[in-house]
Amino acid sequence: MKKILVTGGLGYIGSHTVLELIEQNYEVIIADDLSNSKESVLEAINSICGIRPEWFNINLSDNNESDNFLKNQEFDGIIHFAAFKAVGESVKNPLKYYRNNLLSLLNVMTYLKTHNDCAFIFSSSCAVYGQVEELPITENAYIKTAESPYGKTKQ
Repeated sequence: MKKILVTGGLGYIGSHTVLELIEQNYEVIIADDLSNSKESVLEAINSICGIRPEWFNINLSDNNESDNFLKNQEFDGIIHFAAFKAVGESVKNPLKYYRNNLLSLLNVMTYLKTHNDCAFIFSSSCAVYGQVEELPITENAYIKTAESPYGKTKQ
């Protein structure tokens, strides 16, 4: 059974991804610091699929916490959802967003640097495309300058 780490796995998108991975017979590990989620999501996952995945309350933007958690782990893949996501809040408090979103990504990438066989999926955002002129946005759309710190962290 392949082992997948879902960062931010107790958030809305993360928890739905966890459910789908479990349904596809993956072993799922969740790393989530509850900054945008609740521990009760674990019970909801368990009530839906009958499996309660292992959860670690880890702040991935903290170098020491990340290193201590990741150094003894072996994953077949990582899906990275752990990020602050509110555009308006990012404008009011940009350093909070740059620290959290970029440092958590860098800490995961540090792990990947020594685990070449570990697959990686990064959750981006349509905010990377800036103000678009045509909807729906496709991955072929021109990437303009992001208009918020949140968007810039995803670019």
